[in-house]
Amino acid sequence: MQMSDERLSAFEAAVRFIELHYPACEGAILAGSIVIGRATPSSDLDIVIFDESAGFPYRRTYREFGWVIEAFVLTRESYRYFFDQGIDSAIPSLQRMCSDGVLLRGQGVIEDIVDEARQEWLAGPPAWSREEIDKARYGITETLDDLKGSTKRAECLFIVHKLTSLLSEFLLRVNGQWLGDGKWMSRGLHAWNTSLASRLEEALEAFYRREDRNELARFAAEVLSPYGGFLTEGYTEGILDSAGDGD
Repeated sequence: MQMSDERLSAFEAAVRFIELHYPACEGAILAGSIVIGRATPSSDLDIVIFDESAGFPYRRTYREFGWVIEAFVLTRESYRYFFDQGIDSAIPSLQRMCSDGVLLRGQGVIEDIVDEARQEWLAGPPAWSREEIDKARYGITETLDDLKGSTKRAECLFIVHKLTSLLSEFLLRVNGQWLGDGKWMSRGLHAWNTSLASRLEEALEAFYRREDRNELARFAAEVLSPYGGFLTEGYTEGILDSAGDGD
């Protein structure tokens, strides 16, 4: 069947896409930036599909009805694996899509899965242990030292990229928030604390525009201060405490 290049509305395109490619599916959810009102001209359609006839989970990209469409195809037997994977990584993209999305098909069939996703999303990630906090403190300290010592801008660009990720992860995790990939990390920071998110962005702009590293150092110091500050000397990982082995 020859598809028109005419761009349909997001909802109409999603409905027609399901009818064309997955007519026998048990459930379908339109998700992503389109649904939450954060779409850009380059946004695609994310559709979570429950199709028992598929036999196994997969992801496939299409171009239909004027849209790029990402299909995430799951079954009842496979979805839990991806839910658990999202919790373990603290990036539960599938739970977010299911809980924030618009149900296109599956009323009374997959609503229990949607409720499960929503409960897990609202519960937040598992709390970080003291060991995980210290490991993150050490990683931020080490990366900031690399930035302070580097004399090559090319290296600094990569170091700052890593530092941005580490600081964002630390802020979100110690405050019981989920992480995100790319733009979703920025959105997560702003949803949690717009003021701190903006200050991190200002510190990054200071480096990118003026190669000023001090703002990032000050921001990192403030972020780590309530948890013991920078950590270098004395940090250990993978060493058993023999002092606790018996009386």
